[in-house]
Amino acid sequence: MIRRSLPMITAWFLLVGTAYAQHAGDIELTLPTPNGPIVTSGGEWVGTYAGRVFDEGIMPATAPYATGSPGFDSATGTFPAGATIRYDFVKQLLYWNGSTMATPAATMTLDYLGNRPATVTGTDFAGAPGAVITSVPSNGSFHEHLTYTLTNDAAPGLYGVVLTLGPGGSSTGFTTSEPFLVTFSRGSFDNYATGLSTMVDAAFAPVPEPSGIALAAAAAGGGWLALRRARKARCERRSSADE
Repeated sequence: MIRRSLPMITAWFLLVGTAYAQHAGDIELTLPTPNGPIVTSGGEWVGTYAGRVFDEGIMPATAPYATGSPGFDSATGTFPAGATIRYDFVKQLLYWNGSTMATPAATMTLDYLGNRPATVTGTDFAGAPGAVITSVPSNGSFHEHLTYTLTNDAAPGLYGVVLTLGPGGSSTGFTTSEPFLVTFSRGSFDNYATGLSTMVDAAFAPVPEPSGIALAAAAAGGGWLALRRARKARCERRSSADE
């Protein structure tokens, strides 16, 4: 059993702590291509999806289950001054209960300084709208922390949100990032490594387009009809042989 719990981190530490503490474990943001997508980096995940998996989030052992890590950080001059950056959920709230992926009873709310909340549930399979975080200061850097909060009915396990970052409103100079996964450990549970690997697979599995779903359903229906016809033909042949 892997125990993933820490004492509650105070809001003061999250928002006013030392520069080193603020930057530790943050998701790094860059713009390698002018007017291109935001690129995330950092985290401990290697190989496929490196720089897009962040498992630094640890919820307190007792409610309220809230943390301000990881944050977002970029170098000076990365973004146009005054542009706004927003996040959006691109999949449902993911949950590993220690043995399998499951639909959580809990929901997760992301918030910036207590006045811009957005919530995702375990059944928001197409994702959910997020919110604008804030505007970029005059030096073009971006260092901000959201608060991630699970509801008080959150069972122990590993939770994950799949997000994108992009321009808010009419902001220009950059486009939306690829989806990235942020996970949060709550309480004591089994098989953390297996759970994280399974969650990564679920986070980046393609979501079928509605037309694709319809085609798959049609193909399945066609296959069922063909099977039914074949069975009927076999029955008729058997009946003829018996006569």
